[in-house]
Amino acid sequence: MKLKLILLLIPIFILNGCEYDEFSPNQKFNSKTPKEVNNTQIATLPEKKPGSRIRIAVSGDTQRKYKESQEFVDHINSRNDIDFVILNGDISDFGLLLEFEGVYNIYSKLNVPFISVIGNHDQVANGFEIYQRMFGQTDFTFNYAGVKFVCHDSNSREHAFNGTIPDLTWLKNNMVRDAGQSGIVAFSHVPPTDADFDQKLRPAYENLMNSTPGVLASVHSHQHAPDIIYRKDDQGIPFIITNAIVNKAYTQLTIENGKIDAQAVFF
Repeated sequence: MKLKLILLLIPIFILNGCEYDEFSPNQKFNSKTPKEVNNTQIATLPEKKPGSRIRIAVSGDTQRKYKESQEFVDHINSRNDIDFVILNGDISDFGLLLEFEGVYNIYSKLNVPFISVIGNHDQVANGFEIYQRMFGQTDFTFNYAGVKFVCHDSNSREHAFNGTIPDLTWLKNNMVRDAGQSGIVAFSHVPPTDADFDQKLRPAYENLMNSTPGVLASVHSHQHAPDIIYRKDDQGIPFIITNAIVNKAYTQLTIENGKIDAQAVFF
């Protein structure tokens, strides 16, 4: 009788244990997984007067490079002039909870806030659900020192090039300066020039960035290569494609006097 009771209880303990330990690569969360990380981090942004100089470290593509990620965090913590970090997509490689949590545990030791954008690798397997539960909405905005930051999903291939990503309607509605905002900077992972971006949407996307008043730049990552800056038809705003943590590199963005400057940094 006791043996039967023990055998009956084993599945219950296993099921409950999934809240605490990693039993399967398909696991989406456990009781210790943080939630709404982006909102939490945005809430910790320090007060800064509109018009003040803003300096951001953009670090995309951590992708299992935990040693390099830790070195990046140590490097940023050794500086005293970075306002916040943008982790610009591909937090994970295979969309696994352990990957998301591993990077979060490292980046959470930053002395400044970090805001995370969704990448194409973050949408494989259960990554899309994990990202949303852990970090929040895939399209969102926030304000800092009078600049509006518009973060969005541009991973068209992961949506089968169905014409919905990037969401141009959402972008049109949100790429509008609110009261007291002097500029707009857009962030997404896949750049318009990449084959993973829906090329049918590229002209409208680039035109929207160029025609929207106040847009300073559109910033992307994804390509794991030295920084590239291009302008559509050599005119309009800069489209900045940053290097990657996998290459021990990030891009320093400085916003000052209504202009944006990008500098590659290796660590």
